[in-house]
Amino acid sequence: MNKISRPPVRLQPRVLQRLHSLRETVMAYLPIIMLAVLFLFSVWLVRSVPRPQNYQPTAPPSHTADYDFQNFTLKSYEMNGKLKSTIHGAFAQHFQDTMDTEIKQPFVLIYSKDKVISVRGKKALVNEDGSQVQLMGQTLLKRDDVHPEEDDMQISGEFLHFFVNTDTLVSHLPVNIVRGKNRFKADYLDADNVTQVYQLKGRVHATLVPESEKP
Repeated sequence: MNKISRPPVRLQPRVLQRLHSLRETVMAYLPIIMLAVLFLFSVWLVRSVPRPQNYQPTAPPSHTADYDFQNFTLKSYEMNGKLKSTIHGAFAQHFQDTMDTEIKQPFVLIYSKDKVISVRGKKALVNEDGSQVQLMGQTLLKRDDVHPEEDDMQISGEFLHFFVNTDTLVSHLPVNIVRGKNRFKADYLDADNVTQVYQLKGRVHATLVPESEKP
Protein backbone atom coordinates (compact mmCIF):
# COMPACT_ATOMS: atom_id res chain seq x y z
CA MET A 1 0.00 0.00 0.00
CA ASN A 2 1.47 3.26 -1.08
CA LYS A 3 1.64 6.14 1.37
CA ILE A 4 0.38 9.44 0.21
CA SER A 5 2.85 12.15 1.08
CA ARG A 6 1.43 15.49 2.01
CA PRO A 7 3.18 18.66 1.07
CA PRO A 8 4.63 20.63 4.02
CA VAL A 9 2.33 23.21 5.53
CA ARG A 10 3.50 26.67 4.83
CA LEU A 11 2.44 29.36 7.25
CA GLN A 12 1.51 32.69 5.92
CA PRO A 13 3.83 35.60 6.71
CA ARG A 14 1.14 37.20 8.85
CA VAL A 15 0.85 34.08 11.00
CA LEU A 16 4.61 33.83 11.32
CA GLN A 17 4.74 37.45 12.42
CA ARG A 18 2.13 36.82 15.12
CA LEU A 19 3.96 33.74 16.38
CA HIS A 20 7.21 35.68 16.52
CA SER A 21 5.53 38.50 18.41
CA LEU A 22 3.98 36.02 20.87
CA ARG A 23 7.37 34.41 21.44
CA GLU A 24 8.98 37.81 22.19
CA THR A 25 6.19 38.66 24.61
CA VAL A 26 6.58 35.38 26.49
CA MET A 27 10.36 35.82 26.66
CA ALA A 28 9.94 39.37 27.98
CA TYR A 29 7.61 38.29 30.82
CA LEU A 30 9.43 35.05 31.55
CA PRO A 31 11.57 36.50 34.42
CA ILE A 32 8.44 37.92 36.10
CA ILE A 33 6.62 34.61 35.72
CA MET A 34 9.59 32.76 37.21
CA LEU A 35 9.74 35.17 40.16
CA ALA A 36 6.02 34.72 40.77
CA VAL A 37 6.38 30.94 40.71
CA LEU A 38 9.36 31.15 43.06
CA PHE A 39 7.41 33.37 45.45
CA LEU A 40 4.42 31.02 45.53
CA PHE A 41 6.73 28.08 46.11
CA SER A 42 8.42 29.92 49.01
CA VAL A 43 5.06 30.68 50.61
CA TRP A 44 4.00 27.04 50.26
CA LEU A 45 7.33 25.86 51.67
CA VAL A 46 7.09 28.13 54.74
CA ARG A 47 3.54 26.97 55.48
CA SER A 48 4.44 23.31 54.93
CA VAL A 49 7.48 23.18 57.21
CA PRO A 50 6.34 21.75 60.59
CA ARG A 51 6.85 24.00 63.61
CA PRO A 52 8.45 22.77 66.83
CA GLN A 53 6.03 21.53 69.44
CA ASN A 54 7.02 24.27 71.89
CA TYR A 55 6.75 27.03 69.25
CA GLN A 56 5.02 30.19 70.41
CA PRO A 57 4.61 33.25 68.18
CA THR A 58 6.30 36.40 69.45
CA ALA A 59 3.66 38.65 70.96
CA PRO A 60 3.89 42.41 70.34
CA PRO A 61 5.15 44.41 73.29
CA SER A 62 2.36 45.26 75.69
CA HIS A 63 1.72 48.73 77.04
CA THR A 64 3.46 48.14 80.34
CA ALA A 65 6.21 50.21 81.89
CA ASP A 66 9.72 48.80 81.55
CA TYR A 67 11.12 51.21 84.15
CA ASP A 68 10.06 54.17 86.31
CA PHE A 69 11.63 56.87 88.44
CA GLN A 70 10.57 59.37 91.12
CA ASN A 71 11.33 63.02 91.90
CA PHE A 72 13.44 63.46 88.79
CA THR A 73 14.73 66.09 86.36
CA LEU A 74 15.22 65.45 82.64
CA LYS A 75 17.16 67.84 80.43
CA SER A 76 17.14 68.04 76.63
CA TYR A 77 19.90 69.77 74.64
CA GLU A 78 20.24 71.05 71.10
CA MET A 79 22.96 69.84 68.75
CA ASN A 80 25.19 72.77 69.72
CA GLY A 81 24.93 71.86 73.41
CA LYS A 82 22.47 74.61 74.30
CA LEU A 83 19.83 73.66 76.86
CA LYS A 84 16.47 73.18 75.11
CA SER A 85 14.11 72.05 77.85
CA THR A 86 13.97 70.82 81.44
CA ILE A 87 11.28 68.50 82.79
CA HIS A 88 10.62 67.96 86.48
CA GLY A 89 8.18 65.39 87.81
CA ALA A 90 7.03 63.53 90.89
CA PHE A 91 6.76 60.16 89.15
CA ALA A 92 7.35 58.86 85.62
CA GLN A 93 6.98 55.62 83.70
CA HIS A 94 8.59 54.69 80.39
CA PHE A 95 6.67 52.44 77.97
CA GLN A 96 8.62 50.29 75.55
CA ASP A 97 5.88 49.82 72.94
CA THR A 98 5.46 53.57 72.27
CA MET A 99 8.82 54.79 73.67
CA ASP A 100 6.83 57.52 75.45
CA THR A 101 7.31 58.69 79.02
CA GLU A 102 4.27 59.44 81.17
CA ILE A 103 4.86 61.94 83.95
CA LYS A 104 2.70 62.80 86.94
CA GLN A 105 2.68 66.37 88.29
CA PRO A 106 5.02 67.62 85.56
CA PHE A 107 6.68 71.01 85.46
CA VAL A 108 8.35 71.83 82.15
CA LEU A 109 10.69 74.70 81.29
CA ILE A 110 11.29 75.40 77.60
CA TYR A 111 14.00 77.84 76.58
CA SER A 112 13.03 79.51 73.31
CA LYS A 113 15.19 82.35 71.97
CA ASP A 114 14.27 85.48 73.99
CA LYS A 115 11.63 83.88 76.18
CA VAL A 116 11.22 81.19 78.80
CA ILE A 117 8.07 79.05 78.72
CA SER A 118 6.91 77.12 81.77
CA VAL A 119 4.19 74.46 81.54
CA ARG A 120 2.53 72.44 84.28
CA GLY A 121 -0.40 70.04 84.58
CA LYS A 122 -1.64 66.89 86.25
CA LYS A 123 -0.05 64.58 83.68
CA ALA A 124 2.34 64.85 80.74
CA LEU A 125 3.23 62.56 77.87
CA VAL A 126 6.69 63.09 76.37
CA ASN A 127 7.86 61.35 73.20
CA GLU A 128 11.19 59.56 72.81
CA ASP A 129 13.41 62.53 71.89
CA GLY A 130 11.57 65.12 73.99
CA SER A 131 10.43 67.11 70.95
CA GLN A 132 6.73 66.80 71.86
CA VAL A 133 5.09 67.38 75.24
CA GLN A 134 1.39 66.73 75.80
CA LEU A 135 -0.04 68.24 78.99
CA MET A 136 -3.35 66.99 80.40
CA GLY A 137 -5.50 68.09 83.33
CA GLN A 138 -5.53 71.68 84.63
CA THR A 139 -2.70 72.72 82.35
CA LEU A 140 -1.09 76.13 82.61
CA LEU A 141 1.45 77.64 80.24
CA LYS A 142 3.26 80.85 81.13
CA ARG A 143 5.51 82.73 78.75
CA ASP A 144 7.87 85.22 80.35
CA ASP A 145 9.39 87.56 77.79
CA VAL A 146 12.89 88.86 78.33
CA HIS A 147 11.99 92.25 76.86
CA PRO A 148 10.06 94.34 79.43
CA GLU A 149 7.96 96.04 76.75
CA GLU A 150 6.34 92.73 75.84
CA ASP A 151 3.39 91.49 77.90
CA ASP A 152 3.68 88.11 79.54
CA MET A 153 1.14 85.52 78.46
CA GLN A 154 -0.72 82.64 80.09
CA ILE A 155 -2.64 79.82 78.42
CA SER A 156 -4.75 77.45 80.51
CA GLY A 157 -7.01 74.52 79.68
CA GLU A 158 -7.40 70.77 79.99
CA PHE A 159 -5.02 69.86 77.17
CA LEU A 160 -1.97 71.47 75.56
CA HIS A 161 0.29 69.89 72.95
CA PHE A 162 3.64 71.64 72.65
CA PHE A 163 6.08 71.01 69.77
CA VAL A 164 9.49 72.02 71.10
CA ASN A 165 11.49 72.08 67.84
CA THR A 166 9.02 74.28 65.95
CA ASP A 167 7.91 76.28 69.03
CA THR A 168 4.24 75.68 68.24
CA LEU A 169 1.29 74.84 70.44
CA VAL A 170 -2.09 73.27 69.66
CA SER A 171 -5.15 72.24 71.62
CA HIS A 172 -8.35 70.54 70.55
CA LEU A 173 -10.03 71.48 73.85
CA PRO A 174 -11.19 74.90 75.12
CA VAL A 175 -8.46 77.29 76.26
CA ASN A 176 -8.23 80.59 78.14
CA ILE A 177 -5.55 83.10 77.16
CA VAL A 178 -4.41 86.09 79.19
CA ARG A 179 -1.93 88.56 77.75
CA GLY A 180 -1.48 91.66 79.80
CA LYS A 181 -4.99 92.98 80.46
CA ASN A 182 -6.48 91.25 77.41
CA ARG A 183 -8.38 87.98 77.77
CA PHE A 184 -9.47 85.43 75.19
CA LYS A 185 -11.50 82.22 75.20
CA ALA A 186 -11.71 79.71 72.36
CA ASP A 187 -12.71 76.13 71.63
CA TYR A 188 -9.48 75.32 69.80
CA LEU A 189 -6.01 76.79 69.60
CA ASP A 190 -3.23 76.71 66.99
CA ALA A 191 -0.34 78.95 68.05
CA ASP A 192 3.08 79.70 66.56
CA ASN A 193 5.41 81.37 69.05
CA VAL A 194 7.98 82.14 66.34
CA THR A 195 5.68 84.15 64.07
CA GLN A 196 3.50 85.27 67.00
CA VAL A 197 0.40 84.09 65.11
CA TYR A 198 -2.34 82.65 67.34
CA GLN A 199 -5.36 81.11 65.65
CA LEU A 200 -8.42 80.91 67.91
CA LYS A 201 -11.12 78.64 66.48
CA GLY A 202 -14.65 77.63 67.31
CA ARG A 203 -16.56 79.88 69.73
CA VAL A 204 -14.23 82.79 70.45
CA HIS A 205 -14.75 85.45 73.11
CA ALA A 206 -12.32 88.34 73.61
CA THR A 207 -12.02 91.15 76.16
CA LEU A 208 -9.62 93.84 74.93
CA VAL A 209 -8.44 96.76 77.04
CA PRO A 210 -7.42 99.95 75.17
CA GLU A 211 -3.82 101.05 75.55
CA SER A 212 -4.92 104.24 77.36
CA GLU A 213 -6.57 102.20 80.14
CA LYS A 214 -3.57 99.97 80.74
CA PRO A 215 -1.40 100.88 83.73
